[in-house]
Amino acid sequence: MNRVQIDEITAGRDAAIAKWLEAYDSFHALTDAANGLCFAGGISLPIPADDRYSDSGLTRAFHSAAPHNTRDRETGAVSSVSGRDHFRAKITVAMDRRCWRHLLETLGFDQLLDRQAREEFYKGINDTPPAFTSENCANTFGHIWENRRGLYLRGIANTFSALDRRFRSHDGFKIGSRLIIERALSDSRSYWTDYNRRDTLRDVERVFRELDELGPVPESASIARRITDTREATPFVIEGDYFRVRVFGNGNLHLWFERKDLLQRVNLLLAEHYGEAIGDAYDNTEADDAPQFHMTHAKDFGAFMSSDAVAAQVIRLAEIGRGMGVLEPSAGTGMLAKAAREAGGNVACIEIQPGMAHELRVLHGFGDVREADFLSLKPRPIYDRIVMNPPFDRGRDCDHVRHAFAFLKPGGVLIAVMSARAEFREDARHRALHKIVDQCKPSWGWKKWHDLPEGSFAHAGTNINTVILAIRKPG
Repeated sequence: MNRVQIDEITAGRDAAIAKWLEAYDSFHALTDAANGLCFAGGISLPIPADDRYSDSGLTRAFHSAAPHNTRDRETGAVSSVSGRDHFRAKITVAMDRRCWRHLLETLGFDQLLDRQAREEFYKGINDTPPAFTSENCANTFGHIWENRRGLYLRGIANTFSALDRRFRSHDGFKIGSRLIIERALSDSRSYWTDYNRRDTLRDVERVFRELDELGPVPESASIARRITDTREATPFVIEGDYFRVRVFGNGNLHLWFERKDLLQRVNLLLAEHYGEAIGDAYDNTEADDAPQFHMTHAKDFGAFMSSDAVAAQVIRLAEIGRGMGVLEPSAGTGMLAKAAREAGGNVACIEIQPGMAHELRVLHGFGDVREADFLSLKPRPIYDRIVMNPPFDRGRDCDHVRHAFAFLKPGGVLIAVMSARAEFREDARHRALHKIVDQCKPSWGWKKWHDLPEGSFAHAGTNINTVILAIRKPG
């Protein structure tokens, strides 16, 4: 669709609004004339009871010629517009809402959007849609087209992470392993207890069919429908083109992926979306299968600095009291160190890069800054709190957290920003970390692992999903 065609559509929208305003003027002029001719008094047409749910009172606005008053919720000030201007605003919103939805679906752009983007788009036009103008159309749909690859990848990432939290990191897949979806069905298996699970299974099936160069499967033939329609005694197994699902009487589903070739392609797409911050290359992200530390440095020292929002979350979980001794290893630009100092901590920094160590001392005013490779230092358990955002790649975040734990006093708290895979990976390096985590209590609340929002490190050029580990050392 070119700009001339969009101009024709928006011109038609403008003409339709103008016709509605003519209808408004004519209706009220003729109504006034009729009421003036009738000695028994005027007649007003009833407003449908459900008008408030239909285009936000459009019919009511059309019928009313009286000024419309609006009170500002914050200031309490009352503003007034004529009945005609109020109807103009209502009919414009109603027309724009229909135009945006129709053009999105006519162009097929709704198929380019993942579920998150579709929900955001439709929510935007259901609330207060932007004016349906040529410029806005070109900008909106041009943006979708230019970012279609990223939207497609995000859709795949969202689909699999909704299925299981382990898939928030692209190396979370265990090909051939069992995936358990608990309490997905009612005891009678007549309905889904969580329709998000049903929709997620439909999305996963759609992704596999797209990668297999096939069209969407009809709802009646979908794996989700086959699960609920089968009336066999439990447990029973449903064999699909892409899944093998075992259904149990308690409503649990055990799911296996059957197409390893397509899983491999999904992993590559997830790696493209999340970026390679967690590994030097897609086929080389596996950490050495040994608990000893990586003594070589991460690429670019793994410098993906925390944002203000991430730092705020770390400090909230750390609960730093005034005068507490706080360490930030691999301090970088000192985002966590500065936040810890503002919270009242006496902060020490360790930083391997001379330039950044100099900035921590001179620009940021930290008196205790040690220029060194953190993993080479001999631990002393003297700190009340440790806050850290270590390098992620090839399991180095595990190495740094395990080493930092030895710097912590008994009863002290460690808060670490880590790759999402840190919670679930099962190689020796991650098992060594989990052994430490298992002996600790949560530092705050009831859980040790806290998901950070998607895109928390987009400012640093990576979509990698991250978590915060928050633990308290025994003692």
